Amino acid sequence: MSDSTFNRREMFTAAAGLVAAAGCATTANAQAGRVPGIQLYTVRDSMAKGVDKTLQAIAGIGYKEVEFAGYFTHSAGEIRDMLDRYGLVSPSSHVNGETVQSDPRPFVDHAAEVGHDYVTIAYMQEENRQSADDWRRWAEVCNRLGEACRANGMRAGYHNHDFELQPIDGIVPFEVLLEETDPDLLDFEVDFYWVRRAGRDIREVLAMAPERMTMSHIKDMNVAGDMVDVGDGEIDFAGILADPAAASIKHCFMEHDVPEDPFRTAAASYRVLDSILD
Repeated sequence: MSDSTFNRREMFTAAAGLVAAAGCATTANAQAGRVPGIQLYTVRDSMAKGVDKTLQAIAGIGYKEVEFAGYFTHSAGEIRDMLDRYGLVSPSSHVNGETVQSDPRPFVDHAAEVGHDYVTIAYMQEENRQSADDWRRWAEVCNRLGEACRANGMRAGYHNHDFELQPIDGIVPFEVLLEETDPDLLDFEVDFYWVRRAGRDIREVLAMAPERMTMSHIKDMNVAGDMVDVGDGEIDFAGILADPAAASIKHCFMEHDVPEDPFRTAAASYRVLDSILD
């Protein structure tokens, strides 16, 4: 471990201490205003067959917030009309890093017309994230995306998997993204499952920069490390979301990458998440 990495981690540990000192008043505010949301990747096969009917079914379960992962050839106006029809809002849309790498403006303009608050980088191909220099370039991409979002009254987001939290080429990518992106431009969407899958503590990751951790993916994990329906695993969502480190989380999107029955998973996870946020 390099001295610079050691110092960064000392800094993050100190930040965690400050967050813990915020006390019960912050904890009491942590759940305020949150409603169950869903990342529509969970029901992607249904979305590919029919966005309107899928959104109708999701609203029927009880969800009020959805996060997009593709528009399936629909215009921004069509998407907005569907959301309005079923009483849904969509705070965020996912986008692959490569899509916004050169010029983020076309995607951001479309997202702004839909009415999103965030454009969130969800993933980048493995061959494009092999070195410390690659990750510094991705930090630059995030900043450019953030500038384009700000011009449209939005913010950029970054969604983690496990690989951002594992050392590579002498650095930890998540730390590079925190340090080399502008806090005024980029927030983070913390995926609880992938943090745990990386062997990290969710509260500690949130405490690295709690004011920037404004969205979350509520995914559960069992003892074998498998992704399961929310409530069927071992992650203490209620405790984590009530922690002062999670106080800035405004949006909680459940997600399951490989559900056997996507709508059953969506419904079961809704019931658990709704009980937590109630």
